[in-house]
Amino acid sequence: MKTVRINERAILAFAFDCAMVLVSWSLTLALAQRLAPAHVELSLRSLVVLALLAILVQGSVSTVFGMYRSLWRYASLPDVQRIVVCVIGGTLALSLVVSGLQASVQATTQIGGVNLIGLLPNIVTAHFFINALLLIVLMAGSRITYRSLKEWHAYGKTGLQGTPVLVLGAGDTAVGLMRQLSRGAQWRVVGLLDDDTNKHQILLQNQRVLGNLEKLPEVARDLRVSHAILAMPSATYAVRRRILELCNRANVTVLTMPGLDTAAANSAGTTDAQQLDNADAGAQLLRRVDVDDLLRRDSITLDAPGVDAFIHNQVVMVTGAGGSIGSELVRQIARHKPSLLILFEQNEFALYTIDLTLRSGDAPAPIISVVGDVKNRARVEQIMRQYAPSVVFHAAAYKHVPMMEEANAWEAVQNNVLGTLVVAQAALKHNVRKWVLVSTDKAVNPTNVMGATKRLAEMVCQSLQQQGKTRFEIVRFGNVLGSAGSVIPLFQSQIERGGPITVTHPEMVRYFMSIPEAAQLVLQAGAMGLGGEVFVLDMGEPVKIADLARDMIRLANAREEDIKIIYTGLRPGEKLFEELLADNEHTRATPHPKLRIAKAREVEDGFIERLGTWLARENLPEETEVRRDLQRWVPEYVTSTKPKLVSVVKS
Repeated sequence: MKTVRINERAILAFAFDCAMVLVSWSLTLALAQRLAPAHVELSLRSLVVLALLAILVQGSVSTVFGMYRSLWRYASLPDVQRIVVCVIGGTLALSLVVSGLQASVQATTQIGGVNLIGLLPNIVTAHFFINALLLIVLMAGSRITYRSLKEWHAYGKTGLQGTPVLVLGAGDTAVGLMRQLSRGAQWRVVGLLDDDTNKHQILLQNQRVLGNLEKLPEVARDLRVSHAILAMPSATYAVRRRILELCNRANVTVLTMPGLDTAAANSAGTTDAQQLDNADAGAQLLRRVDVDDLLRRDSITLDAPGVDAFIHNQVVMVTGAGGSIGSELVRQIARHKPSLLILFEQNEFALYTIDLTLRSGDAPAPIISVVGDVKNRARVEQIMRQYAPSVVFHAAAYKHVPMMEEANAWEAVQNNVLGTLVVAQAALKHNVRKWVLVSTDKAVNPTNVMGATKRLAEMVCQSLQQQGKTRFEIVRFGNVLGSAGSVIPLFQSQIERGGPITVTHPEMVRYFMSIPEAAQLVLQAGAMGLGGEVFVLDMGEPVKIADLARDMIRLANAREEDIKIIYTGLRPGEKLFEELLADNEHTRATPHPKLRIAKAREVEDGFIERLGTWLARENLPEETEVRRDLQRWVPEYVTSTKPKLVSVVKS
């Protein structure tokens, strides 16, 4: 026989609510009789009958709405909302029952010798309204009071302990953060700062908003604060830079916490019991702000069902799977559970690393790791013939601009153009459903070999789109944080060595996004594409590289006087400003706010045949000949002469 487990807490809560129903109606009728005694006739019998009806109806409604599945210790806004709904529903149901009984009494004054006159008090609509308000206050107030007493008992003693800290920001995120910190003894919030003047001097979690962010040095000095927590997930790069400068000026260490952008949900009152139990653990997660936090942008909302339908139960192949973008693509694709994930990579160690990463965890999809060169037609076709992928992401490419510019132009052509042609033609031959090229913003009006070869690779996809059933998609984006060859790892290593930091030009500007963000948008574009589109990603605000260098010096708790910035001059093929990727004049909108479609130049007939002949030449051309030929293939490509390197030391 199955044992039925009795939830004693639920029974006690139900009994308490029944008592509150009795109390609320007693108060309602007592108040009504005092204010209008001529209209309310009370008797013990009528009160008992009304109380029994109210308890029966309200108890049933509350049970149906799940009132007794939550714990009072974690009572919060959702519980209060549920109480309001239950009380309103119970009041409406009770009014119908009472109205029906009153109508029956008027029609039949006696049943089985029992006199029905006076069975119910003379209740009107106003009484139901007053009772509902009282019952909501009693039920909700008791739960909130219980939680407050529990929290005070558990955490009240820590109120004057901990390291004093300022919270920067006074929104929902800040409230959620303060609630977590108040439950631990490590940190003690002493005030908030926010630029919104409407919030100045208000109290949040018993702490006052002391003024705008510019007051940080003054407030930090007065309150003897050496730490501040950034609680502004939607702040722009410019605001974050300003905060960093203010903290540096005040000798204050600026901190953040992973997942702070979801803390707003906590401030609204989550019912998750683990939020309370893990409060101390959450406070321990506070860490120093790094460059990723500084450049972080709003989180991306994906069409999850669309991406899942695109990947789930499909055989997916990723070339360049060991690279910075390719490896992140692999990780995100695996979460959508393809039937097989093929990792294609020339670099054995990079392939081993991503293979180990996937297999060391609970790999959500079967994987096969293939060592191979995208230029090797026989190897590529062997893999496609053997595993029959339906989706291919082509991320294999040479991307380092100065290196490809100096003495490797033909290798860039071979890897970026021939490799793309080989994989794309194999996809056509083996009926791949969708093929996605990972391209770059440097393909827009290119001034370097790398950008020209990536534009030529795009043209390969545009041309092949007309030749079969495979849908070819192209996705362009700019610099990604932490990618191979990125300026940020270079700056970090230079700072660790004590400087100097080398910046090519004081006015150099670039767009940045995180690797996960770029990979997410590549997946989204692949799912959305109908064939032949050139998707461009919204890269957000441009960042001046010199400012980024200064920010990284500050984040390292160093001074510009100690770590100098040296301007070395533009390198071959570099531009001061990359082209805007989401220019409304040259792109059109898509259903996703972070993606637009570029109006790329059309490719003439016979392009693939002529290109194939050029790529198959036996002799190795000179660098100047490669650039000349690239200009013929990509008319918008303008070669740049190598500038004279001039070092300017910033003291």
